[in-house]
Amino acid sequence: MQVEFSVTLLWSLANNLSFWVAALLTNSTLTRRRNAGQTFLGWVLFAALHLAICVASYSINITDDNINFLSMLVLMPVAAVALYNDERAARVFTSVMGALIANVTTFFFCGTTLSFIDNTPNPYNMRTIGIFLCIKAFWFTVMFFAYRRFVSKIVQQVISVLGKQLKNYVPIPVYCFVAFAIVNRLTNTLGILPGLPDTRVYFIIFYLIICSVFVILYYEIFSTALWSSRALKTEAELNVASNIQRDMLPNIFPAFPDRNEFDVYATMDPAKEVGGDFYDFFMIDQTHLAIVIADVSGKGVPAALFMVIAKTIIRNQAQSSLSPAEIFTRANEQLCENNGEGLFVTAYLGILDLRTGVLTYANAGHNPPMIQQEGGRFEWLKLRPGFVLAGMEGMRYKEFQVTLKPGDCLFLYTDGVTEATNAALELYGEKRLEAALNTDAAKGLAPDQLLPYVKSQVDLFVSGAPQADDITMLGLQFCEYMPSNAKEETL
Repeated sequence: MQVEFSVTLLWSLANNLSFWVAALLTNSTLTRRRNAGQTFLGWVLFAALHLAICVASYSINITDDNINFLSMLVLMPVAAVALYNDERAARVFTSVMGALIANVTTFFFCGTTLSFIDNTPNPYNMRTIGIFLCIKAFWFTVMFFAYRRFVSKIVQQVISVLGKQLKNYVPIPVYCFVAFAIVNRLTNTLGILPGLPDTRVYFIIFYLIICSVFVILYYEIFSTALWSSRALKTEAELNVASNIQRDMLPNIFPAFPDRNEFDVYATMDPAKEVGGDFYDFFMIDQTHLAIVIADVSGKGVPAALFMVIAKTIIRNQAQSSLSPAEIFTRANEQLCENNGEGLFVTAYLGILDLRTGVLTYANAGHNPPMIQQEGGRFEWLKLRPGFVLAGMEGMRYKEFQVTLKPGDCLFLYTDGVTEATNAALELYGEKRLEAALNTDAAKGLAPDQLLPYVKSQVDLFVSGAPQADDITMLGLQFCEYMPSNAKEETL
């Protein structure tokens, strides 16, 4: 359909308004490469090119919006790439999305509103297009502020988290934009126009259905991108937390290369990104070594946070040269304070006198360790464990002693070892652990070889079944006595 040039120009301006709205939405989301004035000038140049293309296209056929759509689909990403600093995928995604929102708004709100206001048989006239321009200006203003208020920050969050991975989502607005152009062409071909009295009802129903489908579909797809970005952000944060937790535990071996009296080694494999298990070993003074292994109830971030608190408190108390029983008694009182989540800790603490080989230890509800003495078998160092830490105020703990001789080895672990489960839901159990430690392959292994061997046996048993709990182990081998005349100096 050909009309007067003045109508063509006004209709082109109406569609150019959509370009400007898409530009404003893009500018509200992305980071400008230049100052505001230069960015505005850049958009003016691209908008002028779009207007010229529209005028040329509508001069041939004012009912054909294909060139207008194609021009926006090409010019919007080019302008965004030229004028903004974000990832290229983010610039393309945001600009095409802005163009899609502008066109959906045009037909979903502007077109239907015009159908109720104007009854002109031929909608392509100065009066109808003038009304249409006013309607578009109103709805675009509403849409712009709604986007600024509810959408732009979400899009920025998606961009910041997904980064280069956003390129996987770029086809979404592009496909939707092309599909919308096809729907628009279909309505024109069928003669369903907003201003024609005989087809007004069909126009309203058709566009309400189609636009609703596009809005719902795009919302669902965008929600998926948003949740994916949040999941990636959470995963990244958990990875950072996992690295922090790992760095909090002694992880450089050999831990004391200048000490010949003992050999210590430990490992922790969390079931999730962060875990509640922890181990620790440190010199209290020149003649006493402390070893700790513990398991916080629960898993994930809450357990990891409580693990940091428990580890810090136990270490601080141990540095005060207290006995294991006194350390646990004081630590329990501190952990019970402000424990609103009701978490608790099972723990084992031993202090080894390097001059005599006497290991003084206390057990707060933890799994019994295993000990190998005089080159024999690993056997259970069983005793009646005390109450868990942070479980109840006013608890008192008992301590025990065992004398280690050169070559003796102590094996500590958390219940993630014995409660490892295979596909048949069978537990690894204490019997299998005892058997693994006493196999010929394990005989004579140093702690840094023994612990990986035990872990390999557990992995062999579970056969790829998901890990249900943190797996933590600590091995201590007493190698030789420290001279009895060594000074007991505080470190």
